[in-house]
Amino acid sequence: MTDNPKPLAADRVWGRIFSVILAVCGAALLLGGAQLLLLHGSAYYALSGLALLATAFWLWRGNPNSIWVYLALLAITWIWALWETGGNGWALVPRTAFLTGLALVFLCPPILRHTGHVRAARNGGRALIGVLALAVVAIAALLIANPSGPVTGARDQLARFDARPTEWQVWGNDAGGGRFAPSAQITPANVGNLAVAWTYETGAAPRPGGAPALAFEVTPLKIGDVLYGCTPHNVLYALDAATGKQIWRHDPQTDDQGLAFANCRGVAYANLAARGMAPAGDPAAACAERIYTGTIDARLLAIDARTGAPCPGFGTNGAVDLRRNIGPHERAYFYYTSAPTVSGNVIVLGSYGFDGQKLLQPSGVIRAYDLATGRQAWDFDPADPERTAPLGDTEIYQPGTPNSWSISSTDEALGLVYVPLGVATPDYYGGERTPAAEKFSNAIMALDNKTGAVRWMFQTVHHDVWDYDIASQPVLTDFPVGNHTVPALISISKTGDTFVLDRRTGKPIMPVVEKTVARGDAPGEQRYSRTQPFSPDMPTFAGERLQEKEMWGLTPFDQLWCRVAFKSLRYEGRYTPPSLQGSLQYPGFAGGVNWGGFSIDPVNHLLLVNSNRLPTKARLIDRAEADRRGMKPLGKGVKSSPEAVRAGVPQSGARYAVLNGTLMSPLNVPCLQPPVGELTAVDLVSHKVAWKRPIGGAERMGPMGMASHIPVPFGLPAVGGPMTTAGGLTFIASTPDKRIRAFETRTGKLLWQADIPANGNANPMSYVARDGRQYVIIAAGGSGALATNEKNILVAFALPKT
Repeated sequence: MTDNPKPLAADRVWGRIFSVILAVCGAALLLGGAQLLLLHGSAYYALSGLALLATAFWLWRGNPNSIWVYLALLAITWIWALWETGGNGWALVPRTAFLTGLALVFLCPPILRHTGHVRAARNGGRALIGVLALAVVAIAALLIANPSGPVTGARDQLARFDARPTEWQVWGNDAGGGRFAPSAQITPANVGNLAVAWTYETGAAPRPGGAPALAFEVTPLKIGDVLYGCTPHNVLYALDAATGKQIWRHDPQTDDQGLAFANCRGVAYANLAARGMAPAGDPAAACAERIYTGTIDARLLAIDARTGAPCPGFGTNGAVDLRRNIGPHERAYFYYTSAPTVSGNVIVLGSYGFDGQKLLQPSGVIRAYDLATGRQAWDFDPADPERTAPLGDTEIYQPGTPNSWSISSTDEALGLVYVPLGVATPDYYGGERTPAAEKFSNAIMALDNKTGAVRWMFQTVHHDVWDYDIASQPVLTDFPVGNHTVPALISISKTGDTFVLDRRTGKPIMPVVEKTVARGDAPGEQRYSRTQPFSPDMPTFAGERLQEKEMWGLTPFDQLWCRVAFKSLRYEGRYTPPSLQGSLQYPGFAGGVNWGGFSIDPVNHLLLVNSNRLPTKARLIDRAEADRRGMKPLGKGVKSSPEAVRAGVPQSGARYAVLNGTLMSPLNVPCLQPPVGELTAVDLVSHKVAWKRPIGGAERMGPMGMASHIPVPFGLPAVGGPMTTAGGLTFIASTPDKRIRAFETRTGKLLWQADIPANGNANPMSYVARDGRQYVIIAAGGSGALATNEKNILVAFALPKT
């Protein structure tokens, strides 16, 4: 009886099919690996391609050496992978999963019989089984070490606490934007009991011919027993804070024709009686309490908080035309998305303009209006900062200056409004910017709330060519210094640097140093900055300098593609300028930290930040190539769409357009290994990171939009910010896996998570209602700009009634 029976004809067919598959894979790795070698990258891929080709050759001939060659490749791959990744679970996936999976095919009987030498094949098969067993153990260890589910904790009865109603009267809950809720009914011990208490469907949907994308990103206000919010089309609503039932609804009939997307992140509130601006002794007079909002068609509205009716004494029928003195412009270049700021007796607004469309987009002027009458009180015009009086009817603010599209903060005791500015367009080429645009771009401006005069300024980026707007609200806090505290302003934005300034003077509390950065070489750029400001004694959310080994993918093939892309781009660390070759930008244009900002827990002296790790690429192209590609600014005859937005930045009128986008693999997963999004706690006393956690799991995410069903934390991008509470919890949603989560603030332990109808791309808020229950509110609707908008539902969570 022979130990080497002749293989069946079908075995030969299957063996040769498998050998062809191995040969194709080997050729792909060899060719891509050779390209990577020419770029001075890793030699592994070319060598593994050769090994796969050798395996295919022996397998085609039916030789058991094929198994031994493949076994050697698999063993060497695991050794190399563990050495290069340090055992990082997600980093191991593209290096080992594919080849380990192919090993299973070798164990199939037809393949073993095809080799013709059963005993040798069996020995090789046993060795493969051993390697596979080790792989299973490694994957199991990864799952055990990184559970994605919450730690439920004890589900005890409600602790005793002060059940008196609490408020949330400002977008960040206080004028300094700390996003801290003083309510303590919900604690680490009982958060596992949180459940949906009520929902409110806003009914918002794209309009025919209007903005193709909506962004439901509102953080409501809670005043008395009423919750106030807005839809992406600026429809205002008032809800019963305990039940979610609608009290009134006001539709200002906004016009969103020509816009890229429609959005309203929040509203502002003012009690005129409390500010001495309402008739004496008549706090219940019509419009004594007002809700204000800037709209997507550039109006400032004042609405009676009790009835939802426009305030007739404010502007014209309760509205001020904010296009006054702006000059001719396309609608997409000038409108409002963020909540205005009440300070003193005025309401202060910046503006939003769709980035990078052309030279000399509308002015970024900051304007203040009287809370009672709507008359313009003052302005800050970056082109003429000394003149703060309103312009005459026929005058125009100089275009091309930086705007403030985010949220401002205020210290009314100091009489200051703190305004975060972005970069003047065009975003990626500064060769034709005005001196005023250069001076004030990316600056925090402290403006006098009575006159608009500049009291101090601090620039966070010099000659920005990366779209590093100050996207997040400056946060005001008392910063510990030795045995006392200093009135401080903390700014963390797209660059990831943590700047801590004395909010009275703008002087740094924590050192700020200028460091040399890479110089650009694009013809026409004459003002590249040789240095940029860094805050070396505070944690940074910019990430470390990237290396080739951090490039990722789901398979060795797309990981190889990402490695080649990384090595092909110009990258000299942070602030590598855009180039004709193509440059890698890290942090990417979304940050770092974006508009959701961060929260401060004053009880535990912790700063809670969610940040992103998404590199982007930017390649300058000349005007002729831009024209050939059909890159045109939004305007007459050019409609907005998510596809047009992702096609690049036209920068019409400038020397260059820009092809930019997130560095993604061909399977549409990030080229940088996870985590992509992180939640971090910083100790404000020691200035050290207290803990860091990935936020967002992999179960519902995967290649080409398919769910992976892998219950492991991945760390997903998150734009909305966190909220901390006196109960010792940090709440955050924002991740695209449609969940809201609660972490223990002190330790970072994930205690609770719940499904919501859509991505909660907003900041949570919390309050105690008249029924004595603490509610956590999140806007579930996502962002059309991020291709995640599906619904527009406000969701309230609370503990069960007792």
